[in-house]
Amino acid sequence: CQNVTNGMVVNEKVVLKAVNDYLPFIATENILMEAVKKGGNRQELHEVIRVCSMEATKKMKEGEPWDLLNELANRPELPLSKDEIQRLLDPNLFIGRCASQVMNFNKKAKEIIGEVEKNSAEINL
Repeated sequence: CQNVTNGMVVNEKVVLKAVNDYLPFIATENILMEAVKKGGNRQELHEVIRVCSMEATKKMKEGEPWDLLNELANRPELPLSKDEIQRLLDPNLFIGRCASQVMNFNKKAKEIIGEVEKNSAEINL
């Protein structure tokens, strides 16, 4: 683990950009459901989202800039404003139990490390 993590740097700005770029793709089902709640036709909206997503994916694969959020917000068939869509893109809505799982892992790891340190100190006496 130390060989892998020694010197590791997390560039938060790069991570944030990646999350913002890909989150609209991840959230398409939530966007669809919210648009249906506002009276949209599910089948028609599904096709709009599919077409926009495929076009954005094509641009991405060709190295061109893409903005699925704006593409969706500019479609008149989608009864959601850009702000309404943006509210659906809160990353916290997509992490499930991650935070509690990490906290539990850290707690158990600290307990194990404490036991190892205690046993190591006893052996060296």
